[in-house]
Amino acid sequence: MNNLPCVIKNVSLDWNCSKNWIKNGEYGDLEAPVADCCKVNYNAHCKQYMKVQDFMSYLENSQRDKLLYLKDWHLRRIKPDDMFYEVPKIFASDWLNEYSQDNKDDDFMFVYIGPEGSWTPLHCDVYSSYSWSVNVVGRKKWTLFPPGEENKLKDNFGNLPLLFNPKTYPDVKYFDVIQEKGDAIFVPTGWHHQVENTLDTISINHNFINASNIELVWEELKSNLFTVEKEIEEFRNTPEFITQCQLILKSVFGMDYIEFINLIIHIGDKRIKQYHGAKLYSFNNFTIGINHLKFDLHILIKLLYKIQQHPLYQNHFLIPSLKNNVEDIIKTIKVLLN
Repeated sequence: MNNLPCVIKNVSLDWNCSKNWIKNGEYGDLEAPVADCCKVNYNAHCKQYMKVQDFMSYLENSQRDKLLYLKDWHLRRIKPDDMFYEVPKIFASDWLNEYSQDNKDDDFMFVYIGPEGSWTPLHCDVYSSYSWSVNVVGRKKWTLFPPGEENKLKDNFGNLPLLFNPKTYPDVKYFDVIQEKGDAIFVPTGWHHQVENTLDTISINHNFINASNIELVWEELKSNLFTVEKEIEEFRNTPEFITQCQLILKSVFGMDYIEFINLIIHIGDKRIKQYHGAKLYSFNNFTIGINHLKFDLHILIKLLYKIQQHPLYQNHFLIPSLKNNVEDIIKTIKVLLN
């Protein structure tokens, strides 16, 4: 896999939201998180919750005294039966949201609504996941950085700038991409990016993980854990060291070691059932063909072998039942693939 960004044209033209949201105001009584692009705290926009109807009134006012951005709104979770958009088939292999929906957990599916000039700071997506974003209406400018280029932007404390200015960093490689109405943009694992709405814009966004990037996510989790362990090395011999490292890992990476393994076990169990003929759907529409299943199983067993080699696994950090689940899945997949 080349792990490169791309733009796909005319993805959302048939979506219900493309037809209805432009003409009719909806969801006015719901609340949504709104960022203030003029107020920053710890390298992030300050946020508040607003009624959607109040935000839309702000958006319709040409005399705006603030630069507000409705973002990270879990509208699909709030309205699960409202099919206001359809996940594009090319993005339907999505272990992250599959796991979240199966476990009725927090999902990674968002609505963004922002006026011209609103922006998202320079960042890399949660868990080093893939992401896709589709403009229902409007235009965005994306600035994307190949993996590793972000290191040239960090200060002496390892912090990234809030926004990249090419005049300040002339030796950094980056790509500017213009995303028009109806376009989907795919952002690969490890690509830092910043985004500006160059027109009033509505977009649908997903973070996702699948067999094509799960090994990269595992490597990033290990790298983050190694960094955490080094930072509190002086406490290595204390009884709480491993637990504290996991707490810090979750705060900086978003997921700890056991949560990652639970994700893999869940997908492994589900793929085994699907291989045996169970009709289990993702996003209400998609089933997995036999070649896709074999690919997923091949990557899963490869990853589970790597997990078994990790010091936390070998040092009996996992409870026995979790270890048994890992070993049972490996045995079953070996039989299926032979």
